Amino acid sequence: MRRHPASYTDNWSGTELHPGEEDSRQVPPRLASLVLGGMGAAILIFLVWAGFSQLDEVTNGTGRVIPSRKLQVVQNLEGGIVREILVNEGDIVKAEQVLLRLDDTAVTASYGENRAKYLSLMAATTRLAAEIDGQEPVFPSEVTTERPDFAEGERQLRLARAVALESELAVLRHQLSQRQQEATELRERLAGLTRSHGLVQREYEMTAPLLNSGAVSKIEVVRLERQVNDLRRDLEATRLAMPRAESAIAESRNKIQERQNAFLSEARRELTQKRSEMAGLQEVASAIKDRVTRTEVRSPVRGTVQQIKIRTLGGVIAPGMDLIEIVPLDDQLLIEALIKPGDIAFVRPEQEALIKFTAYDYSVYGGLKGRLVRISADTVEQEGESFFKIELRTDKTYLGEESSPLPIIPGMVTTVQVLTGKKSILDYLLKPIRKARESALREH
Repeated sequence: MRRHPASYTDNWSGTELHPGEEDSRQVPPRLASLVLGGMGAAILIFLVWAGFSQLDEVTNGTGRVIPSRKLQVVQNLEGGIVREILVNEGDIVKAEQVLLRLDDTAVTASYGENRAKYLSLMAATTRLAAEIDGQEPVFPSEVTTERPDFAEGERQLRLARAVALESELAVLRHQLSQRQQEATELRERLAGLTRSHGLVQREYEMTAPLLNSGAVSKIEVVRLERQVNDLRRDLEATRLAMPRAESAIAESRNKIQERQNAFLSEARRELTQKRSEMAGLQEVASAIKDRVTRTEVRSPVRGTVQQIKIRTLGGVIAPGMDLIEIVPLDDQLLIEALIKPGDIAFVRPEQEALIKFTAYDYSVYGGLKGRLVRISADTVEQEGESFFKIELRTDKTYLGEESSPLPIIPGMVTTVQVLTGKKSILDYLLKPIRKARESALREH
């Protein structure tokens, strides 16, 4: 039988291998090389991946949600009697939402009285403007709708004033007519006297020469002379009366115009006065309307009702009394967190952060993204430890979907992770080695 060389002997067992036999415990050199090469390649790939793959480097802290604005204290300017309280402590309210109502009976009555005066003046000014323009009054719809009796009253007053004015003008027109008639009579008399004087004068001139011849008596001549003188005197008196008659006519016309002007002037003066009163009433009405509006006490901001200081229906509140405290809820939340001094080195404003709320399971509801807005200038003491105080603002004010949001309110506890940078996986793996090396070097 042929023997195998010694190199083929089993060094571990010391037994010889017969021809045709193989040791199953021996690894072929080619397979060993492949395994070692694969392991080396895997290590190399891992190192390359670890060198290029990065993880977020975060600084952790704990905090709570705080109001982003100061506490809002709701008051009422005038005070009054509480009629309704519409919210409870802990309720989230919208801006301008009614929180409570005060009794508005007295204020509403005052407003109604003021409104009635205002509408009355509006009707009067409409009537006066129509009188001045010589037209029929067209009253505003608010008068005819709210107080049609005012409109009807002013119509009747305008009619009565028009009748009274027309009656006075009728008397003055009659006087004018008389003066005109007198003037006409004077003109006719003057014409008649002029004609008569001319005839008598001619008769006298024809008769006087006949006196010397004895054709006429002296008595006849004297009579004619006296008649001429009488007619001349009457004619002169009539001529002098004509200017007086014309003056009387002008005076009558002036009286008519003056009465018309006086009527319009009185209407204008009254219109100005009533418009001034309306302006004053408008200011008063605006103030009363504000008081009526303020009987509904509204929230100045969107927020949470923290404390209600008046709870008695029918209770009296003083002017300026604190009624309700509202913690504002803005479109962004403000988070106040504490960071240990040893972790503050790489924390900077404007860094992004992840805020988790202990009231909601993070694995189910997630957290909110935020941004660091402020870092305290120095540490603060809390429970015997020092911390830096930071503030962060969130992008949203709720968790979950907008259609069914989970509210976040001041006072909720949070955990904060501030993203301070990125580091490769290889850096994390080598960090213990570096620390050990630095420690060894310090010991030597």
